[in-house]
Amino acid sequence: MKFSQSRTLHAAFAFLGLICLPAGQLTAAALCERDPVEVAARSIEERGLVCSAASDAIRLLGRCGIATRRSLHVELMPEVRHPLGTSILGLYDVRQQKVRITEEANLLPLISGTPYGKLPLRDFYRSLIVHEVIHGIMHQNLKKPPVSHAVYEYAAYALQIESLPSHLRERFLQSFETRAIRLDAIFSDAILMFDPYFFAAQAYSHLNASADYCANLNALLDGDAPFIFAMPLR
Repeated sequence: MKFSQSRTLHAAFAFLGLICLPAGQLTAAALCERDPVEVAARSIEERGLVCSAASDAIRLLGRCGIATRRSLHVELMPEVRHPLGTSILGLYDVRQQKVRITEEANLLPLISGTPYGKLPLRDFYRSLIVHEVIHGIMHQNLKKPPVSHAVYEYAAYALQIESLPSHLRERFLQSFETRAIRLDAIFSDAILMFDPYFFAAQAYSHLNASADYCANLNALLDGDAPFIFAMPLR
C-alpha cells in the first residue's frame, strides 16, 4: 500500500526523534501497582491502561532477560511535538528519561489514512504505549551507543506489532505485499524514514523468524546486530 510522501514523512517523525518538547499541562503521577512505572494521566482509567500496556512491554522483554533497571516515567499529553514542530504520536525523551505519548482522544488525525488507522483505536493505542515503553527499557540496558536510529526502532516496532491481538496483527501485515517482507532484511534509517509502517512489519517478521529471538534483541544492546545498517546518528 502506498501513501503520500507528506503523510509518510509525518509518520516517520512520530518515532525518529527520541527527544521532544511537550505541550499541555502535566498531571499528577502515580506508580503502577505491579511494575516500576510512574504514570501521569488525567484519569484513573488512562493510568490503568498505561500500566497494563507497560506490563505487557516489560513481559515481552523479560522473556529475554531484559528488565527495567530503574523506574520508568510515562506522561500522557494533549499533544506531543517533535523539536521541528510536528505533532507526533509519542517518544522517549532520553534527556529526562521519560516516555511522552499523545492522549488517545487526539490520535485519529495522526493515524488517519495509514495502516494504523485500520486498527481499532484502543488496540492501536495500547500498542503505541508498548512501543514507547520498549524504548525506555532498551535505552536503560544499552551497552554501547547505537549506530543508527534503526537500532532504537527495531525492537520497539517489532514488539509493538507482536503485542497486538493476532487477528489485528494479521490485518496490519496485510497492508503490505507478503513477498516484499524479506526475512533476511537489513534495517536502515532510510527505510525507517520513508516507510515506517513497512519497517514495523519487516521488524516483526524478521524477529519472529530468527533462529534466536532473544539473541537479536540482545545484539541491539551490545551494539553488534548484523541486521542493522550502521549509520552514525546526527
